Amino acid sequence: MVLATFGIRLLEAMFFFGMIGSAVVILISFIEDGKELFGKD
Repeated sequence: MVLATFGIRLLEAMFFFGMIGSAVVILISFIEDGKELFGKD
């Protein structure tokens, strides 16, 4: 049971780190697209 609980906590941590990483990638992509769209005047 202890091993199962540890596995669940590990999966939760990986899930949240994955979500944070995805948010960072989306933010960087949004900034780069903004530069490309509004930078060429």
